[in-house]
Parts: sequence; structure tokens; C-alpha cells
Amino acid sequence: MQKKYYEDSHQDSYLLGVKEKDEVLLTALMRKIKNHTGDVYEIMGGPLVDFENENNNQIIAFFLKELHKYLKKQHAYYLRIVPNEKTQRVENNGKVVNYDLKNYSSLYFAEGFIYRSFEQVGYGFATPHYEYQKRIEGLNKKTLFQSYSKKTQYSIKKTYEFGITTRNISYDELEMFHENTTKTAKRLGFYDKELSYYQSVYRTFGDNAKFMIAEINLSDYIGHFQEIIRNLKDKIDQMILIDSKREKPTKTRQIKELRSQVEQHEKRIVQAKKLIEQYGKKINLAGALFFIQPQEVSYMFSYTNAEFKNFYGPYRTQADMLEFALKEKVPVYNFYGVSGDRSGHDGVYEFKKGFQGYMVDNMGAFILPINKFRYQFLQTIKKIIRRR
Repeated sequence: MQKKYYEDSHQDSYLLGVKEKDEVLLTALMRKIKNHTGDVYEIMGGPLVDFENENNNQIIAFFLKELHKYLKKQHAYYLRIVPNEKTQRVENNGKVVNYDLKNYSSLYFAEGFIYRSFEQVGYGFATPHYEYQKRIEGLNKKTLFQSYSKKTQYSIKKTYEFGITTRNISYDELEMFHENTTKTAKRLGFYDKELSYYQSVYRTFGDNAKFMIAEINLSDYIGHFQEIIRNLKDKIDQMILIDSKREKPTKTRQIKELRSQVEQHEKRIVQAKKLIEQYGKKINLAGALFFIQPQEVSYMFSYTNAEFKNFYGPYRTQADMLEFALKEKVPVYNFYGVSGDRSGHDGVYEFKKGFQGYMVDNMGAFILPINKFRYQFLQTIKKIIRRR
């Protein structure tokens, strides 16, 4: 699918592999990025091997050596590989598990690669330094919900009470989706893709990409709370009647509590009527793009219309897609990028943390200068410019 996306985007790409007879031992998808300083070749999330194969190190080493030879013939500028390897896993309780990748890294160093952390590479959006993930394998619908924090459970329950629904939008609605992601990106200082990107993803990935939005019908919302108010007032009338037949009233406190609930629900109705006047009966609360793969469901570009945050739209979107992943027997749900700040000040991290997963620290990138003189010269120029 990714190769077809590159082709539709008019980007040169190559499906690479190592085979022994008819058995595929390694695969990787490489694309060519045309640059005024020379062609850059890139492999994201690879190469992929069967980690149960005891000869993996030799297979990867062979692949890197042969790829180096090929790119020399192509007069490439440099090769960048961003492996799908994690250096660290951080549980919600702060427990840290470190992964030893010295042997893996040595395979790249032996071929002349240079290691660059994400700060050094300068990736702001293409590949996050930190990701937040949740393994859902072995859970059922009930235990999945119970695995969330109490606050997140409360927020999801509220979306059901409010009558919020989610749906996968049509191609014709992508312009609306993009307008909302752009608005959110500007508000939060994030990067957003062009409309053409979303259109290409929709065409290329088909059912393997879902553009989900959360909506609320305010007429139904008002009707729901009007029914609650009627039931509460009936209870109040019954309690008043009971107390009227007694010498000493016993229901005063309960009546006061129920009247307070009526007031709160009436405020919700007044607020909803004002929103209808301004935005109409059906409101788009939040949306997100998800990629569906056999090994994981990935949550990518998203938006939240801040003026409707009290309806908890993003919680419903995530909850429904987590249930979808569970139904499709996908083992991992990837909430994707977080800042790595666990101090409590990062709202994005705190939101994702409520679903009770874990944070992983991605490895970074390996750079192989093919034209060494040009690479070193341009890196030196960049350092001089930064100092100024």
C-alpha cells in the first residue's frame, strides 16, 4: 500500500528484499527523495526480518553491503534508514525497560553508517521520537474498557449518554476534514498535511485507512435531557407528596439534590439551543485518520474542535477504534506521537495515557554518506550557518 501511495504521489520507490531460493528473508521499501544537493534514499520502519531466524545479523549485514554497492552506482547523495526499533519502554507507573541494541547498531556501523538521534535528524513529524502504544491482544470488549483509567471511562460513558456517534467519512468530505485538521494544527503549532495527501491516502489505502469523525445531534441531545428532567420532576413530586403526609419532612435533602440536577440539565439544554442557532443541529466534534495494518492500528493526523470539548468527542473516536482493532484481532493500538514529557503538563500525553498503555522511545536514524566528500562538505556548511 505504501509503495502504491508513493507511486500515486509521483515518488520513485523500490521494494527490496533478500531471498534464498523461494524464501524471502528480508524486505524493505525504499523511496528516492530528489534534492538539489543530490538524491537521498530513505527506508522508514525497516528493514523487516523474521526475528526468529538465527541468521538475521548476517542477512541484515549482507543487505546493507549490497544496497551500498547499488547506491554507489546510482550516484546517490546519502542513504537514511529509520529502523522500527525501540530503545526504551516506559510504563504508566514510571517503570522503565531498556533494550540493548548494541549488536544491532554494530551491523550499520560496520558498513560505515553514522547514527543520528531524532533531535539530530530534525524529524518534527515524519517519525516521532516517542510513541504511545497499547497492547490489546487477549482482551475482550469488557476488559478493554475496564483497562482504561477511571477518568477516561467516565468520559467515554458521557459520550454514550450524549448520543455521540462516529463514522468513516466519504471522499467528498475530505475537504471538511482537512479544514478542521488545519485549524487544529494552527492552534497547537503542529504541522498538517496538504489536502492532496489525504485524498491520495483515501484512494490508495482504501479500507486500510479510516477517516473517522465524532458527531452529535443536538436535537436528540436536548430530547434526552428533557426526558431526564421529566423523570426527575416526577420523583420530586412524589417525594413532596410523601413529605406532605408526614408531621416531619424526611425527603428535603433528596429533593434539593434532584432540583440541583434539574438545574444542571436545563443549563445543558440552554447551551445546546445556543449551539444550534450558531452551528446547526448536527455538530462535528472531532476526527482522526487511522491506518489499519495486521500488526497494529495507528492513530495519525487528527483534530478537535475546541469549542465543543465538553462533549468528549476524541474519547469516543479512540474508544470505537480500539474496539474495532479488538474485533479485527489487531494486537497493538498505536496512539502515535507524544512529546516524552511525563510531568503532567503535556495534555496530549495525558489524554493518551488515560487509555493505559505505555510509551516507547524510537531508536533514531542511520545515515550512510554515499558521496562522502559532498556530504561532509555540506554538513560543515550547515554547522557554520547554525553558528551564525
